[in-house]
Amino acid sequence: MSGLRRTLAQRWRTLPRARRWLFWLGVLVVLVFLGPIVGGIFGLANALGTAGGLVLMAWALWQPEGIRLLQRLWRRLWGRVLLLASGAGVLAILGWLAVLSVGVMGDMGASPDVPCPTVIVLGCQVRGTQPSLLLQYRIQAAADYLRQNPETVAILSGSTGPGEEISEAECMRRGLVALGIDPARLRLEDQSHITLENLRFSMALMEREGLSGPVALISNDFHIHRALIMAEELHLDARGLAARSNWYSKPTYVLREALALVKYRLMGGA
Repeated sequence: MSGLRRTLAQRWRTLPRARRWLFWLGVLVVLVFLGPIVGGIFGLANALGTAGGLVLMAWALWQPEGIRLLQRLWRRLWGRVLLLASGAGVLAILGWLAVLSVGVMGDMGASPDVPCPTVIVLGCQVRGTQPSLLLQYRIQAAADYLRQNPETVAILSGSTGPGEEISEAECMRRGLVALGIDPARLRLEDQSHITLENLRFSMALMEREGLSGPVALISNDFHIHRALIMAEELHLDARGLAARSNWYSKPTYVLREALALVKYRLMGGA
């Protein structure tokens, strides 16, 4: 281990300034995607973002060796095929994720452009009987809108998941009542587990109770884009109403939503 430290220290001393900046950029990327783990957020988005930062750090430290390896591969036919195929694949995937991420970010400031007689608040994690921070942001956004629109009715959507002692819908009801919202204006949909079910089951509840649109979909800013896509495909006249999210987790959330959109397009659900 001490030998490795000496080798890295010596390499760092001779590293050109541009590659030092590249190394620190990699460190920043790693910190950005590992930071949300402190709040209990970990998944493929964290792993991919962290891996990208580590690749930048490694390339900064071992760029000459990396270039020599690529040159050796390029001299062989199979090596050229491998490099071209893998390069094209990586560029295609990164390009697709970039386009999807731009769409996600484009709706992060969404708010209804017309008065909405019905709002649907999409479910989010409950810890025991208490809302997670993201769910609390959704509850606050719903309370603000309901105060501004005293005739609007809210559908609170979300079932009970692992680690939850009450349904997400019931948790939202309690939070809104505590903020002064009349419980008579609240409808509970407590059977759905995923976003698509949130929308489908809420639409069924709207039909049963004669609630009209357009509908304001309330969720955290990073989630609005995917929810609106699903609503459009379900022929639900909906507008996004973006609740806030933690600024330091936004890169992870945006990448996670881009990956969720890929999954939705390929497999449905989510």
